[in-house]
Amino acid sequence: MAIFRIRKKVNYVVLDKGFLNDTRLSWKAKGLLAYMLSLPDDWSFCISDLATHSKCSRESTANTVKELTKAGYIHKMQGRTNNGKFRKVELFVFETPQVEPYSDNPISDKPLMDNPLTVNPQTEKPSLLINNKSLNNNLLNNNNNYRSYPLGENLPKPQTAFQFYEDNGFGSLAAHVTFNIGHWIDDLSEDLVIHAMKRAVENNVLRWNYVEKILRDWTNKKLKTIEEVEADKLRFEAQKRQQQRTHQSDLQVRKEVVPEWFHQRHENVEQTIDFEAERQKILETLRGVTESAR
Repeated sequence: MAIFRIRKKVNYVVLDKGFLNDTRLSWKAKGLLAYMLSLPDDWSFCISDLATHSKCSRESTANTVKELTKAGYIHKMQGRTNNGKFRKVELFVFETPQVEPYSDNPISDKPLMDNPLTVNPQTEKPSLLINNKSLNNNLLNNNNNYRSYPLGENLPKPQTAFQFYEDNGFGSLAAHVTFNIGHWIDDLSEDLVIHAMKRAVENNVLRWNYVEKILRDWTNKKLKTIEEVEADKLRFEAQKRQQQRTHQSDLQVRKEVVPEWFHQRHENVEQTIDFEAERQKILETLRGVTESAR
């Protein structure tokens, strides 16, 4: 057996091959991790987007991400804005497994201390798939958002997507529904998942598959915030109103071009045709033809 290699000039990446020998990982997980590490440092990951680059389904890709998370190669972090809303779940990718994540519980009941989080909280320096400058800025911004609350005051705790599901008549949380809700939260955000369920409540369709249909539509349209979703809704409603006005205008035009005589055609036939007189004319003509023949 032999390995045939090419001479690398462009389109290659340098990786620490330690994770390739990690027996805890499946071959699928190793392949996905290698692909993620090959992307630029400031890449923003989305499970639906990752699924489009292989023949694996979205659910299969999400399970692989979960496997890498359990092994310490991916850490998830979700903060909140200063008004208490959930941010999108961020995925931090490591070339070597990290036992301690950035924060097991990034949303605390107590405000953060004045000391900002360090750029490299680990003892070793892992190869992150995000640059240190952007990471430090994000952490500092989150820290400032938390400090905007008065000392001693707890952060507001908005309703979670799981609570909203149960409190608004969708039914009990089955295992597969809980699983899918978690994946959509990772893929979009908890606020968007709740917003989709609110749409379902407004339309009186309390089924999870209907909520997923809404979420898939937003994903296909690349809508990532509630503001973008609402703007898209306004555009759709404006387009629908325009179509209705155009349809009504077409109906009016069709009514105007119908001539008046068309509505009176039956009356004109009765007034202009005397069938008895026409009959007498035909009989007289036949008699004339008969006499001339004699």
